[in-house]
Amino acid sequence: MKLLLAGTPAFAVEIFEKLINNFEVVAIVSQPDRPSVRGHKLAPTPTKLLAQKYNIKCFQPEKISQIKDELQTLNYDYLITCAFGQYIPESVLNIAKKLSLNIHGSLLPKYRGAAPIQYSLLNNDQETGISLMEMIKQMDAGDVFVQKAIKIDEYDTASTLFNKLSKLSADNIVQWLNDLDQNKLKRIKQDESKVTLSPKLEKEKALLNESLTMQEAINIIRAYEMNPGAYTFIDNKRIKIFFATKKEIKNVPKLKFKDGYLFATDYQYESKKRVKLA
Repeated sequence: MKLLLAGTPAFAVEIFEKLINNFEVVAIVSQPDRPSVRGHKLAPTPTKLLAQKYNIKCFQPEKISQIKDELQTLNYDYLITCAFGQYIPESVLNIAKKLSLNIHGSLLPKYRGAAPIQYSLLNNDQETGISLMEMIKQMDAGDVFVQKAIKIDEYDTASTLFNKLSKLSADNIVQWLNDLDQNKLKRIKQDESKVTLSPKLEKEKALLNESLTMQEAINIIRAYEMNPGAYTFIDNKRIKIFFATKKEIKNVPKLKFKDGYLFATDYQYESKKRVKLA
């Protein structure tokens, strides 16, 4: 079984490594390298580093359609995408001899779009999961072949949930792909009446203010923890909040909300080092 993989961030690495070790991967497609956090040199994407580790060819087009001719020469059975970050046109989806598939971080049809994991936290959901689905022209609207759910812990943030779902995907993808190839999985049409969307998070909504309830603030903090980070102002100083609790703790930033106070246990004042309580 020959695979073409398309993905960019760390979320895809463990999944792709499992596929590399079990199937023939003809190439990996990643987003182009971007400036590092410090903004100087370009930083290689996590999946590019993975490709280099295994001496696998890596494409990094601004648009995947730009390499359509090269992809047509690779003769692969399945395209597997995971957190790729680009729209893939039908002309590319149709190159795979069998199917183009996506590993999506929600229980579809809930949370179609770019930020399903963050929206599950923003809405204080009690569970989420992953879906293996066929890719079609419409975003995240293809038939689902299999899903697996997990509970969301009250202490989960975007980064911990990303890690859990990445591992969940990696632990199951080989079996799922083998089952699919042997026609053991049934197609399940998505119920259009139950579709919800999860567009890219808006930075403007990361501001914590006193009009929010404590729970609303906690949801924002958890969802925005990875990027760009929820923030507020204390004594006119901007402070990012990565985690906060209702439990009273002395000598930490105290945040006022409509129905009480939260106490920041993981925070960073502007131009200062991040402080994280054990």
